[in-house]
Amino acid sequence: MAWKEENNALHRSFAFKDFSEAFAFMTRVALLAEKHDHHPEWAMSTTR
Repeated sequence: MAWKEENNALHRSFAFKDFSEAFAFMTRVALLAEKHDHHPEWAMSTTR
């Protein structure tokens, strides 16, 4: 899925095989965001 613009903001969804993989991804992104002084609004949810 590509990025899309909604309500003047960019959105994209990601899917991972499990919680650990998703959390690791968010941790890597958080470290990069902090390095670039960019703090996005984001959320993680689980579905089964």
